[in-house]
Amino acid sequence: MKEVEDQSQGRKLLTVVERIIADTDSLIALSQEHLRRAQQQKLDDELATIEAAALEVVRHFSNRTAITGGLAAAPALIPGAGTLLAAAGGTLADMGMVLKYEVEMALVLSHLYGFDITQDKERQLAFLMASVSTYNAKSGRNFFVDVAHAESIAIWKYAPREVSKMLVSVFTKIALMQLSKSLLRALPLVGIAVGSSMNKVLTGRVGERCMQDLKVRRQFAKEQAPAEEVVEAKVRKPKKKKKAS
Repeated sequence: MKEVEDQSQGRKLLTVVERIIADTDSLIALSQEHLRRAQQQKLDDELATIEAAALEVVRHFSNRTAITGGLAAAPALIPGAGTLLAAAGGTLADMGMVLKYEVEMALVLSHLYGFDITQDKERQLAFLMASVSTYNAKSGRNFFVDVAHAESIAIWKYAPREVSKMLVSVFTKIALMQLSKSLLRALPLVGIAVGSSMNKVLTGRVGERCMQDLKVRRQFAKEQAPAEEVVEAKVRKPKKKKKAS
C-alpha cells in the first residue's frame, strides 16, 4: 500500500513537470542563440563550439534554479504560517520548478548535440536523463543501483515502455527524498541562502552529467552510422543486368 502511494506521488510530480515545461520552439530558439554566441568565439572545431554553448546553457538554467530555491524559502521570514508554508508548500513548489528547469536544460543540450527534440522519444529520453542525473546529484548515489536495476549500455537504448516505468520510479524517489529534506528550508534567512546555493550547485552537476552522456551518445551515433550503411548495402539486392539484344 505504501509503495502504491509513493508511486502516486511520483506520477503526480511527473505530470506537473510535463505541464509546465516550456514549448519546444522556445527551447530550440534558446539552443540556437547560445550556439550563435559560441560560434562568435571561433573555437578550434565544432565539438568545442558545442561544449562552449552547452556550458552557457548550464549556467543559464542553474541561475534560474538558484532564484527558485531562494523564493521557495522566502515565506519562512513570516513567523508561524510562513514557516509551515516554506517547509511543506515551498518545498513541493521548489521541487517542481527545479525539475522543470533541469528537464528544459536537458532538452536544450540534446538539441545542441544534434538530437531532434521535436520527437516524443527524444523528449522522453531528456526527461529520464535529467531526472536520473538529478537524483544522483541530490542523493550522492546511483539511481540504477538503488532500484536494483542493471544499468544497460546507455539509457538512450531503452524501449519507450521501459523509459516510462523508469521515469515514474525516479520521480517517486526524488519526491520522497525532497520532502524528507524540507526542514532546513524552514529556517529564516538560512533557508534562503541554502536553497539558492544548493539548487545552483546541483543543477550545475546535472548539466555536466547530461553533457557527458550526450557527448558519448553523439560519438556513438557517428560510429554506428557507417556500420548501418554497410549493412544496408549488403542487404540491398543488386540490380539485374539487361540482356543483350
